[in-house]
This record gives sequence, C-alpha cells and structure tokens, in this order.
Amino acid sequence: TRLAADFASLAAEATVRRFGDTMRLRLLVPLTILLLAPEVLAVRAIPDDNLAYPVLIALQPSGTGSGFFINRADGIYLVTARHVLFTDTLGLRGPRAELTAYSKNPDEVVRNIITLDLAVLQKTGDLRAHPSRDVAVVRIASVTPDQPQKPLQVLPGVSVVSHSASGILGAGPDTIRKYEQVLVANEVLVFGYPTSLGLRQVPQLDLSRPLLRRGIVAGLNPSLRSIVLDCPVYPGNSGGPVLQIDTEGLERHFRIIGVVSQFVPFVETWVNATHGYENASIGNSGYSIVTPMDYVLELVH
Repeated sequence: TRLAADFASLAAEATVRRFGDTMRLRLLVPLTILLLAPEVLAVRAIPDDNLAYPVLIALQPSGTGSGFFINRADGIYLVTARHVLFTDTLGLRGPRAELTAYSKNPDEVVRNIITLDLAVLQKTGDLRAHPSRDVAVVRIASVTPDQPQKPLQVLPGVSVVSHSASGILGAGPDTIRKYEQVLVANEVLVFGYPTSLGLRQVPQLDLSRPLLRRGIVAGLNPSLRSIVLDCPVYPGNSGGPVLQIDTEGLERHFRIIGVVSQFVPFVETWVNATHGYENASIGNSGYSIVTPMDYVLELVH
C-alpha cells in the first residue's frame, strides 16, 4: 500500500514540473484510486444480463437440450436445435417440455420456469421445424406492437410456473448477426447445458446451471452455409446460443451468430492383422458446427 502511494506521488511530482499544480491534482487522485483500490475496477467480461441467455430444455419423459429466446414484432420465440425437439422423421421426441431460464439480474435467485405442451403448439403452428436445417422455434407469447407496455400474453399450450422480477432475456434484432457477418478468427462464447458431462457418483457440476466456453470462429463452410468453431460441445449443448465478440473502436459487442448443432468427430481405426477385422473409435475433435441465424429468421418470418 505504501509503495502504491509513493508511486502515485512520484508520478504526480514528475508531471507537475511540466504542467503545474492543477495537473498534480488531476493525476494524484485517479492514480491513487487505481493503485490502492484495484477491486473497484473489477468488471465481468460480458454484460451481466448476457448470463441469462441460455435456456434449459427438459423434455418429458426424458432428454435435455439448450435454447434461447429472441424477441420479434409478433412475439417471443424459443430457439433451439431441431433434433432437440424432433426425431429424424420429424416426430416429437416428447409431448411436453419444461423451460428454465435465469433472471436478467444475476443476483436474483428466482428462476423463470415455463411448461410447453408441444403437441398443442405444433397443432396451432407455433412450433416450427426447419425442413432442411437443424433449427426449430416455438412462439411462446404474443405482444401488442401498439401497446408495448402491456403484459405478455402466453399462447395456448404455454404455462408460466414461476417468473423472476426482471423477467426473461430475449435477443433483439440488433443483437443478431447473419452468416455474412460472421468473422473468421473472432472470439466466440458458447452457452448451454452440457448435462452429459461428469459422473453422477462424483458430483462436480450443478447441471441446473449453464456453462460457458470461449473459443474462436475457426472457419466457414460456404457449401453448407455453416459455421465451424474450435469449441468442443457435448450432448446437452445442442440448441444453445453462440455469441460472437465484435470489437468496434474501444467497444466490444456480443452478437448471436447461431445455434449449436453438432460436434465434429475424430475417427481412429484399429486393424487386427491376425484376424483381419477393424475397430473404429470415435472421439470429440474439439471442433463444433453451428447453424447460422439466417435459418432461424426464416422460421420466425
């Protein structure tokens, strides 16, 4: 503490010789605060409310995935990967789902819990799966454009079990980026609920809380219009949002660029020379595939 104070004083003395006593006062106070109370400058690497982006999707009778909300002019939509809610033949994996989302205020303990009757929502056209891409959306509430202050009206098949005072976080049009706006080498954050991780007999993770992973945009696949990340993902991550970090001048912006879809496997083949048979083992390469937001916007339009 004494060294820090001495350093601040010396810096101010060196400056006053050139600029006078006024500059001494201007320098001494901020330097002393900086060196004596660094904890005041501690800030989270992302906006606090961004922690509330991921949504845990628990299907009944079994199965979990991740998702997030987006706000549109006609309502609020849950976004996830198509394979979280649908089978390969586009049948529902379960009749009901429970959504858990944390408050926009990290200090608030009450969670937003919403139940969905997927069969009802599919019948009304509010549950939609993309015909060729691994994304699906569910409209859970309607809004009145000319009365934005009016409370949200949940749709038939949607029930609110509990809600936080701050409400749910939904991405708006200004926080969404399309495929052409994805920048190779930019940093990304992957949000989600990788519930397949860990050993149940050795609890290390709270599976009811989301995890973040940082990486970069490793590349783009123009023929498939998909995004490649150098982040490993695991069962449970599917459907979670990916945020690209854009630096504009001195500011950093966090924009959603896509939906977690697949991990990229690494295949290793072992050959038994004596008996002439092969055995292949499949591991996680550490790369993952993301479906861009373009196909989500197709569905909500």
